[in-house]
Amino acid sequence: MANRQDSIKNRIRAVMVLACVIVLTATAAAFAIYEVSSFKGELTRHLSTIGAVIADNVRTPLSFENEENAEEILAALKAEPGMEASAVYDKEGNVFVFYPPSLQKDLLPTHPGSGSWIQDGSMISFVSVLQEGKTVGTLYLRVSLKAMYERLARYGTIVAVVLCGSIAGAFALSTVLQKRISGPILALSQAAQKVAERADYSIRAPKLTQDELGTLTDNFNQMLVETQEHHSRLTEQARLLDLSNDAIIVRETNDRIVYWNRGATEIYGWAKEEAVGKVKEELLKTEYPFPRAQVFETLNREGRWQGELVQTRKDGARIHVSTRWALDRGPDGKPANVLISDNDITEQKKAEEALRENEQRFRALGDNIPQLAWMTDPSGGIFWYNKRWYDYTGTTFEEMKGWGWSKVHQPNRLAAVTAKWKEHLKRGENWEDTFQLRGKDGQFRWFLSRAFPIRNSQGHIVRWFGTNTDITEQKMSEEQLERMVSERTLKLQDTIGELEAFSYSVSHDMRSPLRAMQGYAKALQEDYKVVLDETAQNYLQRIQNASNRLDLLIQDVLAYSKVAKGEIDLHRVDLDRLIGEILLSHPELQLPRAEVIVEKPLPAVLGHEAYLTQCVTNLLGNAAKFVRTGEIPRICIRAEELGQKVRVWFEDNGIGIDPAHFGRIFEIFGQVYGEKKFGGTGIGLAIVRKAVHRMNGEVGVESEVGQGSRFWIVLEKA
Repeated sequence: MANRQDSIKNRIRAVMVLACVIVLTATAAAFAIYEVSSFKGELTRHLSTIGAVIADNVRTPLSFENEENAEEILAALKAEPGMEASAVYDKEGNVFVFYPPSLQKDLLPTHPGSGSWIQDGSMISFVSVLQEGKTVGTLYLRVSLKAMYERLARYGTIVAVVLCGSIAGAFALSTVLQKRISGPILALSQAAQKVAERADYSIRAPKLTQDELGTLTDNFNQMLVETQEHHSRLTEQARLLDLSNDAIIVRETNDRIVYWNRGATEIYGWAKEEAVGKVKEELLKTEYPFPRAQVFETLNREGRWQGELVQTRKDGARIHVSTRWALDRGPDGKPANVLISDNDITEQKKAEEALRENEQRFRALGDNIPQLAWMTDPSGGIFWYNKRWYDYTGTTFEEMKGWGWSKVHQPNRLAAVTAKWKEHLKRGENWEDTFQLRGKDGQFRWFLSRAFPIRNSQGHIVRWFGTNTDITEQKMSEEQLERMVSERTLKLQDTIGELEAFSYSVSHDMRSPLRAMQGYAKALQEDYKVVLDETAQNYLQRIQNASNRLDLLIQDVLAYSKVAKGEIDLHRVDLDRLIGEILLSHPELQLPRAEVIVEKPLPAVLGHEAYLTQCVTNLLGNAAKFVRTGEIPRICIRAEELGQKVRVWFEDNGIGIDPAHFGRIFEIFGQVYGEKKFGGTGIGLAIVRKAVHRMNGEVGVESEVGQGSRFWIVLEKA
């Protein structure tokens, strides 16, 4: 920058000084030329005058050949400054006399001439000597020009002094003026240099004058403002282009790359610095699907082209790209650049190829399976049927393509089947339905139809594959089986009704003699206690215990029968209230005999309060009963919500149950432990399961021997 500034300053100064020197030199030269010309003219006129006087005076001595008189006349020339030589020639051209006497005669011209001229620093003049109009001789005069040269030297010295002074003045003046002239220019130069070096378009040049240079500075700064805005837009556009996952490339008409975004680096592997300036087709080894000239013909004609290319990455891998080209034309309408957007579709092409292979396998498989098979596009239009479809329906593809299958469909089910099929198409879920299709013989047969979507690597549905399985015989067998089941169900219901009535009657009628047996045994114990020995009393106690167990068994059988056959109406049941009432009515579930913890609040459920009371009572009773000797039962009741259902847990610290017996304990008389140790009839959990099932619920258990048990029931939330 300093060299440039000095150059501008020196140039301005040099121009001003040089102009001054040229003007002064030209003036001095003109003056010198004028002086020489004037001196020469004056000298010529002077010599002419002297020559005329001498010639006139020497005419007589020459005529009379009076050399002495002639020499005296010539001697008068010594008064003339600068007179170097003079001579008089006779009419034959011989030297008659000369001056000065010391002059060597051979230095005189051999023959006289005519006119005047300058030669060897002297002016020479020949004057004719006339007498009565006739030439009688010639006068020769040679005057030195030394005076003229001395005069010119003085003039030159004066001019040199004046020139030096003028140059000094011009230099001083140019130094002052160049600052005013070069200052704005240097400021513009410095600003331009900073912009070029830093690429910072926010720099502005200072305005130092209000003249044309000031206007130039304003225009330069305005240009920087517009350039800064344009650069900001370009920078933002480049940043946005760099965000694209696609490769954005700009190439000139000679195929050299001028722009290369980050997406191009990610796809092709070359950094921007490596790619810019390279020939695109050579760098990427582009392979066109058809002749290259055809691509460029379309681009030039329509301004756009899109298609698929095979190109090569930096690592040598060949990839497929989906490319879009847009032609940019210059102001003259000629092609300037091509904007290219490439998207790597290699994986997509692999997926498509795999899909084609799968489709071929599907078609081969479809033509050899016993079912009718077909494939649809994502919208549900069928584009392929297997051979068995045509064999069964007797149709052609032209009749069946798209939604043509409706022509052989069961008419009264067509609308419902179509609506269901469209809904599954929309949701992308597997479809299944049962309907009849008409065969080529005009008869309808039943088919189980299923279809599932085929997706690409991005999860998008590209096909549906479906089958129709002939289930006519199965359908007929099912109908026959249903008739048989219905008939047997009616008979079974009658039998169960009779058995339930019998069991209720037996259980009810057995309680009368049982109560009599219990009463008489108790009377014997009370009235004849003193008469009966210890053995007899032991027998009576055994009778009493057996009758009590039988009474409990009869009660449980009646309860099970009631749960199994009774009418049930589900309604909202408050578990907090129900369990609280059960605990208050059973002392064996209260401290100090047992510790029951209820994690409130418990949600309300849909159930039958009597059945639910029976279930909870039985579960709590078992939890309090099946504990180790000397250990206080600890029971925790809690609930958890499972969507629209509620699971209620009954957790205890009892003896636990072997998982192998989980199924058995819910059966009638499915006791695991002997009744002598823990008592019970073996029907309690069977009643729980029956009651829970009647309330549309589930029951289960989690337990290990010695680790307590966790019974649960699941009912619908109220």
